[in-house]
Amino acid sequence: MRPSLSLKLHLEGERFVLVEPAKPKLYTGVAVDEKVEPETIGGTWYPRLFPPGTIIPEDQYVVLHLHGGSYILGTGRTASCGFLAENILSYTAAAYVFSPQYRLAGDPKGRFPAQLQDAISAYSYLIHTLHIPASRIVLSGDSCGGDLALGLLRYIVQYNCTSFLPAPKCGWVFSPWCNVLNANNTNAWENCANYKTECIPASFPAWGAKHFLGDLEVTKPVEQYVAPIRHPFPLPSPVLIVTGGREVLCQEHRKLAKVFKNIPQNLSSVAFFVEENVPHDVLMVGWLLNFRKEARRCSEVAGEFVKGLPSVTMEA
Repeated sequence: MRPSLSLKLHLEGERFVLVEPAKPKLYTGVAVDEKVEPETIGGTWYPRLFPPGTIIPEDQYVVLHLHGGSYILGTGRTASCGFLAENILSYTAAAYVFSPQYRLAGDPKGRFPAQLQDAISAYSYLIHTLHIPASRIVLSGDSCGGDLALGLLRYIVQYNCTSFLPAPKCGWVFSPWCNVLNANNTNAWENCANYKTECIPASFPAWGAKHFLGDLEVTKPVEQYVAPIRHPFPLPSPVLIVTGGREVLCQEHRKLAKVFKNIPQNLSSVAFFVEENVPHDVLMVGWLLNFRKEARRCSEVAGEFVKGLPSVTMEA
């Protein structure tokens, strides 16, 4: 097991804040677990600390970004999310990005639903502590953070109380991990046609899934959150799905978009974009793999999605 994440300021300074658990009534259903309870978490603001009372202009928004890392690695801090946040701030109309460091699966109390609890806490912090209108919040996630973002959208639908958990403006999911239950099947990953052009070994998602699920009984309600591709739902907000044309999960992402669009309510609410010739999660790792131009393009597509402009070609 890994030690709990640090709640100290470190290099982020005043950009790093503590987020207390939301009111108990906001945690219900699968978010309630006798072994895993909501805890105080940290989070990092970009490009600077959000001043309380700030009014977000109508043409701008705040991005709540949930980082990737197979639920086992990563934080919202600069070393983890700095490149991604810089791209979002530079190439979309986002005024601020807030990235919480939700509990990781290697933490003794880090299995599901810890991450969902922390996402609820972070969203509540933006809405109820900072009083940012939900209509000015874009929910974003990369890789496992994309799974978590879809999970939070599902939770908002199931919670069904707009005064406490209103739906965000829209969602972005970049290379979302949409079937955690399949991660133990490393052969399926390695036998994929795109495996030779992928930057993620099969052992990494398998490692994350093992700890993320832990001793959890995977009931149908739980499965809805850890395998959204098997359980599409009416989306409360429009969602953009971005994938890499050379990543193992590309075809799974195509299927994810299709099964969600098969729900009549979602027909005009789901967009799908393929950044060709890149592996998994280029917006997060583009600086490491020299895919900076491609990461920029993914950010630009996300920005155009929010604007609703027809100039970006997106697949049905």
